[in-house]
Amino acid sequence: MKTNPALEELKSSLISQIQHLSGNADIQPETALSFPGVKNEEWKYSPFQIPKDTSFVIQNEGTHGSGQFSSEEFGECILLVFINGAFQPNLSEKTFPSGFRVGSPEKSGNSIPAFENTLFSQLNDATRHQGIYIDVAPKTVIEKPVIFLHLQTAQATGLWSQPRVEINVGERAEISFAEIWRNENAQPTVVNSITEIKVGKSAFVKWLNFEKGTASLSQVHQTRVETEEKAVFQHVVVAMGEGYLRNNLEIKINGSQGDAHMYGLTLGNHKLLVDHHTFINHKPENTTSNQLYKGVFGGKSTGVFNGKILVDQEAQKTNAYQSSKNILLSPDAKVFAKPQLEIFADDVKCSHGATIGQLDEEPVFYLRSRGLDLATARMLLVQAFASEILMKIDNKNLRELVESEVLAEMDRMIAG
Repeated sequence: MKTNPALEELKSSLISQIQHLSGNADIQPETALSFPGVKNEEWKYSPFQIPKDTSFVIQNEGTHGSGQFSSEEFGECILLVFINGAFQPNLSEKTFPSGFRVGSPEKSGNSIPAFENTLFSQLNDATRHQGIYIDVAPKTVIEKPVIFLHLQTAQATGLWSQPRVEINVGERAEISFAEIWRNENAQPTVVNSITEIKVGKSAFVKWLNFEKGTASLSQVHQTRVETEEKAVFQHVVVAMGEGYLRNNLEIKINGSQGDAHMYGLTLGNHKLLVDHHTFINHKPENTTSNQLYKGVFGGKSTGVFNGKILVDQEAQKTNAYQSSKNILLSPDAKVFAKPQLEIFADDVKCSHGATIGQLDEEPVFYLRSRGLDLATARMLLVQAFASEILMKIDNKNLRELVESEVLAEMDRMIAG
């Protein structure tokens, strides 16, 4: 198979830097996988690309810029800061509640195998030591949300950032997390992140991922989750802006009576390419999953939803729902939707579907007949469409933070 010379050169450069920074000789250019392209079915609509003649640097601990942020904007929380992919203890919360422990991923023994092994996984694994490991003790209830603030700071050259977060939530524990991504670098920047979460028996975990892209930013996020008996995991992702964004969300429901809920909102503008890949595996009987992803696309943006539900033979009484709903505000915007069901059990309730279309002209006409101008009418309808996802963000401070950014982006999209 023909390879892209520029991507192969980038691969060799990144591996050489990893070997120098961490002394990790396990990954070699000749044995490593290649970057996925259009001939890979899972990456067909979002092949990884880089600007020509761009070199990338992987930052090591202690070589980072300061980053601009104020902890007050997030309200009461446990703030954990990453700069250029590495955890920064000196900028983060230093006092933690009882039952909440922070350590290094190298000593966690928590790694979850990916359902799709790629060069992105191999590269991130090689710099795992720069990440963070969190252990939540059984029966612990953490009232404040835990916020991972990921900052990419200004650089003189291209930046390759590799954040790593590993979490173990004990039996009957309850906790909420949020990842917030910001880019201050005008140079080409790639974020290659891995987040791994183990949810214990009867535990309850909520997760928010807020991604705001820029024209110079490419993001590849892999989130892997495993849940035990009667565990509940809820994931909300809000993506907007410009650039390239790929979200891989994998959930394995390993225990009976487990629930997984996934919600997504994308606002695509300019030339944003965003690809939401979900994979949920129902393994035992009596489990439930619910997926609802909504998108609003303007400009020359492209949206992709590729969701797969796998129901094992033992997973009788499974209830799984999957839906992708999309609105096109521009004739140049595109959406590709591929909902999939793979079922090996015979006593299940599973459904999937996708819709792609323009704003319904009938409610637009109704609102205009009541005195609203065209832009205001369209804005109200888009807000109503998105509100179902935003209301899944329980924390008031985080919801207001996300809503303010979403409304501002909607204004820009409606204005054209």
